[in-house]
This record gives sequence, C-alpha cells and structure tokens, in this order.
Amino acid sequence: MTFDNILVPVDFSDTSIRAVQLAVQLARISGGRLTLLHIGVVPYFYATELGMSGPSGPLYSQLTQDIAREQRTRLERIAREEVPEEIPCRTLIRDGFPPEEVVLQVADDAHDCVVMGTHGRTGVKRALLGSVTERVVRECPVPVMVTH
Repeated sequence: MTFDNILVPVDFSDTSIRAVQLAVQLARISGGRLTLLHIGVVPYFYATELGMSGPSGPLYSQLTQDIAREQRTRLERIAREEVPEEIPCRTLIRDGFPPEEVVLQVADDAHDCVVMGTHGRTGVKRALLGSVTERVVRECPVPVMVTH
C-alpha cells in the first residue's frame, strides 16, 4: 500500500516532530507528498491590565495576528528542517478543535493517510485534556499511523 497524500498534524511537541520524520520516510517509499497541519487555538479570553477581555476587546485582533504569525513561522521552520527538498510539502494552519479539524482536513484535501504523535497521557491528565490522537483514530476515514 502506498500513500500519495500524507497529512501530519503538528502541535510543536517532540512527538509531532517524530511523526513528521516518520511521514518523511513514508513519503520517500511511496513517492507521496506531505501536508504539515497545525490547529491554531486562539484564546477566547485573555488578560489585560484592566482585567479579562474577549474577542471584542481592542487587543484581540492584534493578539490573534501575533499568534498566527508565530504558529506559521514555527510550522515553516519544521518543514525546512525536517522535510528534504525532494519531498513535496506544504504547511497549513486551521483554527478550531484539533480532532475535528484533522478529520475535516482529511476530507477537504483527499488525504489517504494521517501520521501523528501521541503524548501517552493517562489518568487525570487524560481525563482533563482528552486524547486528540485517540479521537482521530476513531473518527478518521483513512489509516492513521501513530508514533510516540
């Protein structure tokens, strides 16, 4: 089985970098291309010197632009450092709830494989933070390869 269009969700953790490295190996074998995807999570509320503010606050627009710029810079750096030039690769940022956005991206661009990392959280951390990877594995219509 070969994969032509590989999606790699990246949250900037070590496990997601390992997923990029694994996806590079898959792309080399299959001649596929990569999409590195980061799901941007923009805070709904943020602290100011006057207290808490929300999306209608005067600094919200600037805050979201700064966050998006930083996310784009980090994602493009990973692509430059981890993906050899001979492997076609693009970077993409979507906003939203990570597991849902990963599954939507698979459908939007006809990806035939997802390669992603897992943090391996257990106990209270897993109960509070959930598992993006587990939900993607359950809901994704294409194969999901998981690394840690």
